[in-house]
Amino acid sequence: MLLAAGFSARFGTDKRVARLAEGDTLLERSLRVWVEALGPVSVALRAEDAALALRVEALGGHPLSCTRSEEGLGATLAQAAAQLPPGPVLVGLADMPFVQPQTLRALARRLEDGAEIVAPYFGERRGNPVGFAAARRELLLGLSGDRGAGALLHALPLERVAVEDAGVLLDIDRPGDLEAGTGG
Repeated sequence: MLLAAGFSARFGTDKRVARLAEGDTLLERSLRVWVEALGPVSVALRAEDAALALRVEALGGHPLSCTRSEEGLGATLAQAAAQLPPGPVLVGLADMPFVQPQTLRALARRLEDGAEIVAPYFGERRGNPVGFAAARRELLLGLSGDRGAGALLHALPLERVAVEDAGVLLDIDRPGDLEAGTGG
């Protein structure tokens, strides 16, 4: 599941539709990578995102309407997770277009092989996305406000998946991040 229901406060405009150097938007690039790696993927959007929902569908995604997105990341994650079919969930951020397909596949494999919670590590730094086994998904439903799943990752056993993918650390927070390709 990709989270794309934020308000881009640090970016200044809707970064989901900001163009990357190659011409696709931030959301399109992230979604294409996920679909390439995993097949159809759910995308959490704001309730008013009808045009983006159509674009998500055209690219092989399944839009999830999140009416609580103004409450913050935790509320969005909880509402989106409640709309997913049973099973494990990999949670990524749509403003991280540089994550590689092989990283997504490696995390999904670890969940399929029985890991409860997984995260990619580039060197000693934890990145995104993060995966939750079906038995741990209920924890996401209790999130609220602007706090994501970070507290859960500190409180529960987390399996580190070593990756050679700096994209797990690179998110787009400000317009300059697009040109630099370095993320914030």
